[in-house]
Amino acid sequence: MIKFLALACLAGCGGGGDDPGSGIDPRVARIDAYDMQRLRVLGDAETGVAGMDPTPAVGVPVVGSADFDGFATIRVENTAAPLVLYGDSVVTISFAQGSVTGTMDAFFGTNDSGALVDYTGTITIDAGAVSPDLSFDYAGALTEGANTLVFDGTLTGMFLGDPLAALAASELDAAVYYNGTLVDATFVVVGETVLSP
Repeated sequence: MIKFLALACLAGCGGGGDDPGSGIDPRVARIDAYDMQRLRVLGDAETGVAGMDPTPAVGVPVVGSADFDGFATIRVENTAAPLVLYGDSVVTISFAQGSVTGTMDAFFGTNDSGALVDYTGTITIDAGAVSPDLSFDYAGALTEGANTLVFDGTLTGMFLGDPLAALAASELDAAVYYNGTLVDATFVVVGETVLSP
């Protein structure tokens, strides 16, 4: 679904990448990477691709830390046209302290006229918990042109893989301020890690 929506937009919006002569938008490669990661971690029930199983409680470390590199995707239910955004994410888990930090940035996606645009700004993960459930608070702002999205919420999720290899978290009933108006949104973060022995 991620790949379909993004590629349809990229094709319809005529590219706009770093090399206008090539006709290929470099954001396509990012969408491909996000989609492959989504399949590895979450699978796809429609195509029969199995995702990772939840990590058993005994498989979650109690010492050390790990970075989970991945992507964030956000759908904002704007009245004129839904906004669909994608960006890079890094979630750092301190298992010893039971804390979560991180950043989400380099966003791109559609605007309210359906054009494909880059968004500036960062969403910061500034607090969180590992146990009994994985959760993290996020806040920040993204802008494109005269439009601004302001975020402040909490994602909840789980560790995946045995041994632990990934995480996924979401807020399906998120609310964001779009140009000062509160609107509904869906927020999903997926990341993978390689744990040190």
